[in-house]
Amino acid sequence: MSKKNNRPYGHYCKICGEYKANEKFSGKGHAARICKACSRLSAAEKAAAMDINRLMNFPMRRLSESEKKWLKAKMKDDCPEVADMAWEIYNVCFPHAEHNAMKKQLAINTLSFEVHTEVYDGYGDMELADRRFTIDRKSRVLTMTDFQAEDRERPVTLEGGQMAKLLRYIVHTLEIFMWEQDYCLNPDEEDYDPFLEWEEGFFMEDLEDRLEIQPPKEPEGSPSWRMQVEYMNHTEQDICSYEDYLPDRPEELYLSLLEYFESEDEVF
Repeated sequence: MSKKNNRPYGHYCKICGEYKANEKFSGKGHAARICKACSRLSAAEKAAAMDINRLMNFPMRRLSESEKKWLKAKMKDDCPEVADMAWEIYNVCFPHAEHNAMKKQLAINTLSFEVHTEVYDGYGDMELADRRFTIDRKSRVLTMTDFQAEDRERPVTLEGGQMAKLLRYIVHTLEIFMWEQDYCLNPDEEDYDPFLEWEEGFFMEDLEDRLEIQPPKEPEGSPSWRMQVEYMNHTEQDICSYEDYLPDRPEELYLSLLEYFESEDEVF
């Protein structure tokens, strides 16, 4: 018995990427592998259709240099549909590409980090932290203000390499520029259910009556921690939290900055 032929029926069109019947191709179309419908498209439309066809079948694996180069070129394509699809595929293949690009553009100029909550020290013991750390790139000074100590303000001057290493660690390892998004510190107070967006002229009072949504309350007291950053490109970041704990990355930063002053204590 002959093996069953699994080959798709018809002829393949390299423009639309479909298998079509023989009568859908002209004589020259067979040789060029372009169906009659696609042959009527302009050169730009043919190129865009071929790109979309290739993108739809793009391999989701480790890409070769030529494949990566082609994909990056299509991200800047004149056809919006091609460019958008290329961006989507690139983000899937390289999920950290956007983060890494941001890291290269961000360099900290000044930083202020306040902590007013309980944290675990390096030995796993709980302590109440009431401190502020400030960093100034230009002067290379790291200052700790301990609001509970007599000697409240203690500056340390770092060497150029030490300061650069510390600032890179904060941006590249701790990814401080993503903290607001990662920890949802400032939720949008106007982020209501999407099905209400089409209604015109609805008022807050009506919304609260129908959905029984209470207006957001202002946080009480001082924030448990706050981070203020000014970058070299003049952008600023100001985030704070009223939760009574430190998330992982802020806690890691707190312990890392504290080490600069603990080594100083051992000398004395």
